[in-house]
Amino acid sequence: MGLFDTIRRSLQGGDDELGRDDLLREVEAGILALKRHAARGREVFPAGVRVEIRAAEGSLVTLRGFVADASFERDLEARLQNRLVASETLPARRYVVERGEPGGVTVHEDEHALGGVLVVVGGDLDGQRFPVDLARKEWRIGRGRWHQEHPGDQRLPNDIVLTESLAWVSRAAAILRRSGALLEVEARQQGEFLLVVRRDGTQLRPAMTASGRAPLRVGDRLELHDGLDGCVSLRLDPVDV
Repeated sequence: MGLFDTIRRSLQGGDDELGRDDLLREVEAGILALKRHAARGREVFPAGVRVEIRAAEGSLVTLRGFVADASFERDLEARLQNRLVASETLPARRYVVERGEPGGVTVHEDEHALGGVLVVVGGDLDGQRFPVDLARKEWRIGRGRWHQEHPGDQRLPNDIVLTESLAWVSRAAAILRRSGALLEVEARQQGEFLLVVRRDGTQLRPAMTASGRAPLRVGDRLELHDGLDGCVSLRLDPVDV
């Protein structure tokens, strides 16, 4: 039985379960199929793509676990870079895993793949909205206008101001970065009092991870605490289509 048949049987709920490496290959092939060549042979892609994965009910939990793991995106990024000359052109990715027959993986252009809106929840700036721009690589987050960890540091502005008055929110609380197709939060002065809360309620402290970072996806919240009852959040909402 060939690889394609194995993948098809796995996605349709056959005896063979779709493996992580098989899924990586399918997504890689779908993205590479969207590659175009611009002037002087430069490789270009759409700004973002939507990866649709259809499978039988029994495979959905496993497949969602694959694409929810930050290491899947990093491995995919490495595979794509090995196939390309200009790796900076890689598109952002958004994954949808749903029940469907026939099973398979389809990759479409999607300008909203990584884009979203960061919404402040709680505190004196409740409701403030900050669009996520695909062209940006980094956002500084904190209290007030200036993102300054130490008095002698060069003064840099906060791109996302969570509050003007809550003293327990650090001026240089965190940094949000686009890493390939991921948005990742790095804890700065807020340290262990900064949490990523998933849509299912699970929590992760970026400061306690090996890299000091944690992925932030649509539907997740970035929560900052004072150690007691104080809390202000930054929620990542989808783009209004």
